[in-house]
Amino acid sequence: MKNIQTLKTDDYWVPSKKIQDELKVKGSRFICTIIPCLSKEDAEREYAELKKKYYDATHNCFAWRIDDLNWRYSDDGEPSGTAGKPILQAVDAREFKEILCVVTRYFGGTKLGTGGLIRAYGDAAVQALDLVKPKIKTLWATVDIRYDYALENLLRKTLAEYNGKLVNSNYDDAVEMQLALPRSLLKDFCTKLSELSNSQIKINSKKE
Repeated sequence: MKNIQTLKTDDYWVPSKKIQDELKVKGSRFICTIIPCLSKEDAEREYAELKKKYYDATHNCFAWRIDDLNWRYSDDGEPSGTAGKPILQAVDAREFKEILCVVTRYFGGTKLGTGGLIRAYGDAAVQALDLVKPKIKTLWATVDIRYDYALENLLRKTLAEYNGKLVNSNYDDAVEMQLALPRSLLKDFCTKLSELSNSQIKINSKKE
């Protein structure tokens, strides 16, 4: 089932935990393993481990997506376009990120043909993805600020208005804080903070 809850601008779906499911098609076994992965390196490491575990399988096809720009899929020896692509399409249909989806095939003696393979790999992924309990994560950006104690209330009020959170703080001659905000709100937050404080709050924004 496709995730139907409406997400905020900076939110996205991720799988909450590793799951595994199996589909049988004309004697062939299609074992689908879904693993949460925070990075390309995580996905590649997890895939390598699964390939070792299922070393005797006919194919270990996969798709992973970390974010909008980082993704990859592989047919692992199946005819081009028959495995990795339908797996990725199943992942994207559910709008998952930070995910690795591997479909391991043990050949059962009956060839499925191009269309049959596309359906089998896609169905194996869909069936497993339907078992995933999704959770929501948020894209955050951080900003370092410095200000006089007199501006504390102004800062706290503005931070709350933008759904931000405090990461670190240091109270010395002046107050130094590292804040985190939903990424799409960072620019507006910094602009408003500067305007309200007449540029007395020193701001140094940086990527998450």
